[in-house]
Amino acid sequence: MALVARTRRADLVLRGTGTLMSRCLAGGLPVASACSGRGACAKCLVTVLEGAAHLTPPRPHESRTLGRNGAGPGQRLSCQCRVTDPSVTVVVTTGYW
Repeated sequence: MALVARTRRADLVLRGTGTLMSRCLAGGLPVASACSGRGACAKCLVTVLEGAAHLTPPRPHESRTLGRNGAGPGQRLSCQCRVTDPSVTVVVTTGYW
């Protein structure tokens, strides 16, 4: 499975398991967070460009945080979602990469 982080300069393939946030951090990409990955601050918001069907669905806590912070379609908290199928590619981006 490949998680591809689309930055302004390049696409980076991030391997491993865990949340999207942990995989980005392990790959050397900064992910903003003020709540230490508890899904409260929404600073780790990413836009899923491809492969959204292969992520865990938002739990009620994530849904509330997304709604409270005006998240748009395809946006998820990287600290809360995990890839469910290791054979697919998920492509994400965020405004500060």
